[in-house]
Amino acid sequence: MCDARRVKRERIVPVESGNVPDLVELARVVAQQRAELDRLREQAATSAVVERAKGVVIALTGCSADTAAETLLQHAKAARRTLLEECWITLGDLASVRSGDGTSPERDDRPEGTEDVLPAAGLRAAASTPDDVADALGRLGRALVHVDTHQHLAACLLDHLGPDLDADSVMIYARRPGGGLELLGHAGVDERLAAQWRHVPPFSGVAVLDALEAGEPRWLEDFAEDSARYLLIGDPPERWLSRAWLPLSAGDDSDLCIGVLRGRAGSFTPRDRAHLLGAVRLCAGRLRTLTAAPEPVPDASSDAVQALFAALPVPAMLLTPLRDASGAPEDFRVDAATPQVTGLLDGTGGDPAGRRLREVWPGLTDAPVWQGCLDTLAGGETYESEPFAHQETVDGVAELTTYSVRVTRLEDALVVTWVRHASSDRQEQRLAELQRLGSLGWANWNLATGEVSWSAQVFEILSRDPADGPVPLYGLSALALSDDRSAWTVPSSPWPATVSRSTSRSASGARAACGICGSSPKWWPTGGARRSRPTASCRT
Repeated sequence: MCDARRVKRERIVPVESGNVPDLVELARVVAQQRAELDRLREQAATSAVVERAKGVVIALTGCSADTAAETLLQHAKAARRTLLEECWITLGDLASVRSGDGTSPERDDRPEGTEDVLPAAGLRAAASTPDDVADALGRLGRALVHVDTHQHLAACLLDHLGPDLDADSVMIYARRPGGGLELLGHAGVDERLAAQWRHVPPFSGVAVLDALEAGEPRWLEDFAEDSARYLLIGDPPERWLSRAWLPLSAGDDSDLCIGVLRGRAGSFTPRDRAHLLGAVRLCAGRLRTLTAAPEPVPDASSDAVQALFAALPVPAMLLTPLRDASGAPEDFRVDAATPQVTGLLDGTGGDPAGRRLREVWPGLTDAPVWQGCLDTLAGGETYESEPFAHQETVDGVAELTTYSVRVTRLEDALVVTWVRHASSDRQEQRLAELQRLGSLGWANWNLATGEVSWSAQVFEILSRDPADGPVPLYGLSALALSDDRSAWTVPSSPWPATVSRSTSRSASGARAACGICGSSPKWWPTGGARRSRPTASCRT
């Protein structure tokens, strides 16, 4: 059955007839044609849903296409719903119907034969739905025909429920075979929080899992009581004071759950609950028809790679980039990891293999290591981070250990290793950190050989390029302020001590003070005689 209508073609006066076309008339014709194209697109999308629902009825009952269409229409009228809503509900309830005997009756072409097969559990409930809620659900049913991703569905739901129910956020979760949860789509939730809650282990005290296991909605309306009972999503959790978690189907076969989160406190009224339950039932049909994300194909060498990493004596991970629709990496999957990695990450604990990197390392995107991973993946250059301190427990005693992270590209994957520094390296790192925080530095001049050495901080204090090298002792007066140059003295003999104080100004305007400058003899044995090596030192 085709409901397409003939497109009317408006007559336009040709220019060569000598008459100038009316621009207003042309604009009206263009607007009519655009409206007609929009109507045809809407009709095509709607027809696809109706035909799919008719196919479900035919598969379940063995009836003809006309009988299936009449059955859907009769069900819609009995429940005071639109035909499109009835089609969405039929598609959404398909899983619960299949959970029966799993067989289809023989074809008899009788409309009454479908009454025993099609789900009709919502007829009485729909009859008591308020008129304004029924109108809102009808609008949602029409909007769902244009939804093509889980993320789009969450945004569509938020647009629909936000003005009427004060909904601030929507989250869609799926239960995976291992019992954990995966966030399929979200709206009104920032990306960092979504990354932290993208994968939820099968822990107790999670409201989403509780709703799925019970097959019943969970109405979280008392924040103090709910926060004591459940681990609430949010940073902080007080961002949403009331929540509703609604599984898509009743019974133990529920695997999808939609959460509606509100910033305000208060209970969900009977009208709000009817609206939410009706909206979720419509979305079930859309979710059943969305293309599921492809499962990763297991690699025959994955077990060998994991066994290799398990035997490595250093903390290391093998990462595979996860790219968005544009091809840019948005996260990494941990394909293999050594046991030592768990203690170095700030995530939820447990084996990180098979999980997303931003899940097991929540603060990664704010650290230089994240950009280092992206640069190494793009350019292939090895990245090595600055040393950092990490507190760990050794033989029951907590101590700080210095590590640095090294990222190396391996074809289209990354190998991340943690390099542990020895105690001497830690002391050097602490000294460098002390000099940087206190704006301190040191410099040595060998008065006999002329050798000069500066610490890196001295170059920074004096705004001197390290490529130009350190300044000889006789050139220090040029760095002093004009008021202090007269007081600046340089040792004229190998080691008469000369103590002076001078200040200089860096390129940024900061004043640098040279607190001690002098020479002192250094003795060492040579051929039975003791000779001296005069040196001068300066601390700025």
